[in-house]
Amino acid sequence: MSRKRFIRFRTRRKNKGDFHLELNSLLDVLVILLVFLIKNYTTSEVELMIPKGMQIPLSISQTVVHKGVTVQMSKDREIIISDKLVTKVQKNSWSGKDSIKIKNELMAIKDRIEQLNIESDESAPFSGVINLLMDRSIDYYHIKKIMDVSAEVGFEQFKFIVIES
Repeated sequence: MSRKRFIRFRTRRKNKGDFHLELNSLLDVLVILLVFLIKNYTTSEVELMIPKGMQIPLSISQTVVHKGVTVQMSKDREIIISDKLVTKVQKNSWSGKDSIKIKNELMAIKDRIEQLNIESDESAPFSGVINLLMDRSIDYYHIKKIMDVSAEVGFEQFKFIVIES
């Protein structure tokens, strides 16, 4: 047999000295990581993406946002349901087509939630909660119309998303 295969002929590695770890650099990295995690921590169970340019109303309320379907209306009167553009409403008119598009989208979401509830025991039941994220400049007429259409479908709890002042 070859000499390379015998363990006794193998050379031992020489100890190159003690391992020295620089703790200052390690602590710097850990502090930066901790600051990043604390800054991005949220106590809410819902994450909302606020579109650029949207001015959200101010409030002194400190309640936490609940899980639900998010309906957004920008100052251009674009209605976005769960990150999907559904329709754009004219300035002072609300057509039947707009109501039907919103109703169809909300019905599809409600059916999806109920189907998931049937298929899985762990999924949450349909709660009927809608989180309304409206621009500050939107007329109450449009907000009321969205609430009416949502209530017809079965969404009867409305949570207005505001910025804490």
